[in-house]
Formats: sequence, structure tokens, C-alpha cells
Amino acid sequence: MAETQTVENITRLAPFMEDYTRKLLESGYQRVQTPQNVPNIQVAGLTPEQLQAGQLAQQGVGSFQPFLQQGTALTQAGAALAADPTAYRQFMSPYTQDVIDNLRTDIDRNRQIQSQGIAGNAVAQGAFGGSRERIAQTELAGAAGRQFADSAAKLREAGYQSALNQQQRVAQGLGQFGGQLANLGAQTQQLGQQDISNLLGIGSLYQQQNQAIADAQRATALQQSYEPYQRLGFFSDLLRGVPTTQSSLSVGTTPSQSPLSQIAGVAATGLGLAGQLGYRPFDNSAGA
Repeated sequence: MAETQTVENITRLAPFMEDYTRKLLESGYQRVQTPQNVPNIQVAGLTPEQLQAGQLAQQGVGSFQPFLQQGTALTQAGAALAADPTAYRQFMSPYTQDVIDNLRTDIDRNRQIQSQGIAGNAVAQGAFGGSRERIAQTELAGAAGRQFADSAAKLREAGYQSALNQQQRVAQGLGQFGGQLANLGAQTQQLGQQDISNLLGIGSLYQQQNQAIADAQRATALQQSYEPYQRLGFFSDLLRGVPTTQSSLSVGTTPSQSPLSQIAGVAATGLGLAGQLGYRPFDNSAGA
């Protein structure tokens, strides 16, 4: 039975290429076995402006309440003052009665002077104490009383109107001032919110810049960490692009012949040679 043997083909790169490839693999193996210090992702913290904005926001919560409360109290006080029918009294001038008393004194003095004149005329006419003098004195007293009453009434009316007007002005002033306080509270709140918004905007810009710096630093660190691998990749690309030669070596044996096959081969060779010489032992026609 014939024996067979496997033929092994060995293909090798050029020696200098095998040396470069071996060095590339060794370097790459060492790199992957060494843990890399990958930088952590950094998040930019709050800036001082943002922290200040947060503090102002906390402090400003409800800051309008005192203004609103005071404004409401003043508005209510003004409304109550305007509705009080006796509130005008506190606005009456304390000197009104003094003026009236002085008016009485002046009228009485003037009446006395006129009364003395009437009496003097009566004496001169020899009718002192007569009916005509009494009538004249009575009329003079009545006129003086009416003058005082009318003047006093006008003074009191003027004082009342002045006090009433002042009452209304004060009531309106209280209401207006209360409204202004409430508006001031709202404006204070709005201005505070505007300051907070400005601080947040400035702080956000600074925070974005800080984040960009942190991201750039991490990207730089990553680039430095990956740089050796990039060089290995570059070197690998160079090796793939370099033309080279290959050598092949085939090692193997052909199947060996059996002894019977060898005898048959020798016989065939002999018969062929005999045929060439004219000897044909198996040809019957030759014997005839």
C-alpha cells in the first residue's frame, strides 16, 4: 500500500520586514499590558458670581412684603380717614376761637363808641334818657350783635371748610403714599431680580470658560496618553505600504512504490525492448 506525506509550505517575509514586524508587535504588546492614566471628566463648579446670585435670590424672597404691608396699612388708614365724618375736627385751627373772641371785643368796643355818641347827641338835644335815645341804643346793640354773629359764622364756616379740605388731602395723601410704597416694593423686587439675572449671566460666561479650559486640558491629556498608540499605528501603516519580497519553501515526499509494482515496471521495460528487437513471445501470428 502506498504511503503519503503532507507537504508543508512555509512563506516568510524579507528578514528586515520580519524584524520590524516583531518590534512592532512587542511594542504594542507592552503598551496594551500597561494601564493608561485616563483623566477624569471635569465639571466646572459654580463661579463666585453665581454663588452671589443665589445668596441674593434667597435674601430677596419676600423682600417686598414690608413695603406691601406698610402701603396697605396707609391706604386703609386714608380710606378710614376720608370716611370719618368727625375727623375734620382734628384739622380745625386752634386759633379760630381766639379770632372770634377778638372779633367780639372789637365789635363791642365799636358799639360802645357809637353808644357814647348817641348819648352825647341826646344830651346836646336835651333828650338824654328819652325814647329816641333808647331806640337808637337798641338798634345799635342789635346791629352789633348781628355783625358779630355773621362774622363769627363766616369764620367758623371757613375753619370747617379748611379742616374738611385738609382732611380729604391727608386721606388722599395716605392712599397715594401707600400705593407708592407698594410700587416701591415691587420695583425693589424687580431690581433685585435684574441684579440676580446679571450676575447669573456673567457667572455663566465664566463657568463656560472654565468648562472649556477643563475640557481642553482633558483632551490634551488624552492626546498625550494616546500618542504612543498613534505612533504605533503610523508605523504599522508604513509597514503595510512598503514593497517587499517573500520566499517560499516546500518540504515533502512522493508516494513510495511496492516491490510488485517495481517488478511489473521492469517487465514492461523488458518487453518493450524485446519488441524493438523483433521478439514477440505473445504474438501467435509470428509463429505461423
